[in-house]
Amino acid sequence: MKTNEKPYISLLEESFPGIKANINRCEALGFSWEATQHFTKEEKGKTLSHVALMEFPILVEGRWHNAGALHAICTQQDHREQGLATELIHKAIQSAKGRCEILLLFTEISPFYERFSFNRIQEYRFHLSRPHPKGSQPLRPMAVPHDNDLFLHCFRQRDPISNKFWIKDNGFVASFNALFATYPNYWSVYYSPSLDGLLSFQLKDRTLHLYDIVSSKMPTLDLILDHLPAAIDDIYFYFSPDRLTDEALSEPYVYDNGHLMIHDPWEITSPFMISPLSRC
Repeated sequence: MKTNEKPYISLLEESFPGIKANINRCEALGFSWEATQHFTKEEKGKTLSHVALMEFPILVEGRWHNAGALHAICTQQDHREQGLATELIHKAIQSAKGRCEILLLFTEISPFYERFSFNRIQEYRFHLSRPHPKGSQPLRPMAVPHDNDLFLHCFRQRDPISNKFWIKDNGFVASFNALFATYPNYWSVYYSPSLDGLLSFQLKDRTLHLYDIVSSKMPTLDLILDHLPAAIDDIYFYFSPDRLTDEALSEPYVYDNGHLMIHDPWEITSPFMISPLSRC
């Protein structure tokens, strides 16, 4: 059965309008939605509640771990407040035990997940005052389907952008995030021939908002800035910029109302943020 014919797809589309089309876009890139583990509660062939568990490598303070993320958590409106999602979340947590050293999720309703021993973790973006003129390096936006192979090529050979906290995504999560709202354009993603890699950013009022770097070799900050189509005065990094600079100042920040929560004790005290393209 194709993914878009699975019983839970109707529930996902009802809960997250537009997700069905976006799943199809990602599958066209070679990323199967069935690569994640699905937990469902069904009745008479209809999915009433759904929880998914995705696994990936994660780099924390220079050490690799296997991590998992709960996502696409939803329940049909008429069957809420009946404990259906609670049951599925418990099953997903049990399934992750023994495989996932770190289990995380993003949510706007953090108190609900505290009952499952998830702890809300403060994230930080990083500010650097760095005036820089307009750059000279070529850069172009990415779009479907012309740049699909190039997108996959860059993710296959990417270098970690941080040694403090970094999710190793093969492009599955990034494609989902980049194509959801701006299809056929990849949101915020530009290709650099000189890097043979991708820069994810936005420019607002002479401020660079740098979201991600996808390259086989981490470029210098000066080289990144030489790609900008306009002059800037300031930079905000939406990831730990330890491989680019030690001068950026951290400030508490919640990206897109999505609070990061991590299951059980969390011992990392260094400020960090998970890149917008890697959030699920």
